[in-house]
Amino acid sequence: MRKWWVWVLTVAAAGGLVVAYLPGLLAPRAAGRPRPVPAGDREIAWLHNPTAFDAWENFVWGVKRAEMAGDGGPDGLEVDDSRAFPDKTTSVPEVVLRRKGFAGAVRFRWYKLTNTSTQEHWVKALAAADPPPLAVLGGWSSDRARVLADAMRSAKWRGERPLLFLATATADRVDPDEDDAARGVSSPNLISIYDRSFRFCFTNRQMAASVTDFVMSDPTLRPGAIALPGLRALGAAADLLWPTLPALAFDALPPDEPLPAHAIEWRDDPYSTDLCFKFREALQHCADGACDLPRLAVTTHSVPFSTGRLNRPNPAEAQVAEHILANLPPPGFRSVLVIPTVSAPARRTLRALVQGDPRVGRQLVAVTGDGMGVNVFFRDREFAWPTRSISIPLVLFTHADPFGWDAPGAPAAPPPGYELTAPRPGAVRSSTEDIRLYTRLTRVVSAATFPDGEGELTLSPDRLSERLRALRPEFFDRSGDRLSGTGEHVVVLRPTFAGESARGKQPDGVLEVYTRRPDRSEWVRVHSRPLSRPEGGPQE
Repeated sequence: MRKWWVWVLTVAAAGGLVVAYLPGLLAPRAAGRPRPVPAGDREIAWLHNPTAFDAWENFVWGVKRAEMAGDGGPDGLEVDDSRAFPDKTTSVPEVVLRRKGFAGAVRFRWYKLTNTSTQEHWVKALAAADPPPLAVLGGWSSDRARVLADAMRSAKWRGERPLLFLATATADRVDPDEDDAARGVSSPNLISIYDRSFRFCFTNRQMAASVTDFVMSDPTLRPGAIALPGLRALGAAADLLWPTLPALAFDALPPDEPLPAHAIEWRDDPYSTDLCFKFREALQHCADGACDLPRLAVTTHSVPFSTGRLNRPNPAEAQVAEHILANLPPPGFRSVLVIPTVSAPARRTLRALVQGDPRVGRQLVAVTGDGMGVNVFFRDREFAWPTRSISIPLVLFTHADPFGWDAPGAPAAPPPGYELTAPRPGAVRSSTEDIRLYTRLTRVVSAATFPDGEGELTLSPDRLSERLRALRPEFFDRSGDRLSGTGEHVVVLRPTFAGESARGKQPDGVLEVYTRRPDRSEWVRVHSRPLSRPEGGPQE
């Protein structure tokens, strides 16, 4: 048996170790620091979570494909991706952009956000760097973009203030903070919070306007008398038949009786409430005489929260579904359901509608923005959106072509390893929307950072801002928002209704993609992808 003093010494030694090392164990990890920038180069800081590997991979993919000419980008771009995917997760991933004949390079660097290295921390660290970045690319949602814009506005920058690039933050207006309340601002415009912001995506207002315009232009979707089956197949003849349908609709409607329409907002999601309001504005614009259709009486339903089970609606969503089913348009008429949210709440709510009335898809068309990506309906549809059990037409928005796979024999070959190969018939593949958006972003930025007729990189954020605003053709408006008419895409999910065809002989539905050509006002279909296509089914 050990002597008692041995135990005393052991405990004392252990206590000394705890005293010596406990402060270090409890101290927060050191926050990240920006990397040095070689002389003559400039940096664009890409701020995102450390788990955003897929987003970074798509970004690098899009930047690398900017080597291909097109979309107004300069020729001779060279993208170095050798340090884009380092072995160590603690390393800073980097992709370098150069142009032949130019001195200097643009370095996109992924600075990872953590509990200690927050957006505010990185902004302060970048503000103290010499030189500070040319721009900061971040704010991947509207609420995070608000925080980032506030931090950049408040920072004390060394030299010229950098630009703020927003890639996927779409809200026009955001919730006010204490400073806004003190100034009497009830709902500030996101793009105006930091006065050197440029948005490469479209706004909620633009999305709602585009989707509404498309729906009102399509005789098989627009509110009013339901178009005859097969009307889309009539082609030009449909244009001759359609003018008679509104007249029939108005004759069938009671005098001065508007069609009931519905909009749902999830109150715990600022994106949902803002987009819902923008859709109501767009529908009101039509009701004021901009569209030739019956008047709509839009009822707005507020759902307190968007959490719930996989397929079963939460209590508030179930009540909304019951109210909508009790207030559908008259038989033979179609109306609109605004459902501005992500896939889970939308799936639960629409399934509840179909379970309550399997024919509801003939009387409602659901419209939304970009909260539900095309991957939900194409790549992941078997579990994320089983079309055969959610038989309601749905129209959504994308910021770039979601099926923009490389065409065989195209004049500009993609860089090796960065091809966008179309899936074989019946197979699925991820949407190309994000990659195409990042390629467009890179080409727009490179046109201003490597301007034609000069041999040096644009080193000044002030000069870069001037050149972005002076691009031809124009890409941004005076506030820094992306201009309408520069690449909006609308996607339509057309389910196959029960009774239209025997199961197994027709797909469960069809995904169609439409866009506007720069010189044309009408929507043009560019893709059609059958879902659950049988052997020997129709090709795109």
